Amino acid sequence: MSPALVIGHPTTLVVSLLLIPVTLALAVLLPGNQFLPLASLAGMFYVFPLVLPFTRGNVVKTFIIGLVVLTLGLYMVTNLAPAFTLAANDVHKATGDGAVAIPEGFAQGGSLDFASSPLAWVIYQAVHNLKWIGSGLLVLATMALMWWNRVLILRSQNNQKNENI
Repeated sequence: MSPALVIGHPTTLVVSLLLIPVTLALAVLLPGNQFLPLASLAGMFYVFPLVLPFTRGNVVKTFIIGLVVLTLGLYMVTNLAPAFTLAANDVHKATGDGAVAIPEGFAQGGSLDFASSPLAWVIYQAVHNLKWIGSGLLVLATMALMWWNRVLILRSQNNQKNENI
């Protein structure tokens, strides 16, 4: 499913517009946060498509979830900024592409769109901190989820067969 299906949803528009100034305020006020999301604010509309089915388009619920997610996201970006900066500098050295260069005067770079994903943060932390053990745990977790998905698919198929009888 493409996020474009719900980007025009009124709840997405309202919550995104409300959370832009709130996110800027959080970035300044949260203790320990070192990330000021300026360019990332343009991608705010892409944060909520997955939330809307769970909140059924409720603006207040979507706003609260967005507030929690963005608060955690600011801390995740702050945590991943050194790795993000290293990767951007490596790509810039290898390709000379100015689009990935960290501007002069900036100590580190980051992106609320990419570096605030809880899944990406967990994967990075597991591999970076636990090395091979973390990689192995991720493989085991992936295999367990694949098995669980297969069980659910077979259960669903059996339920459909029983309904047709």
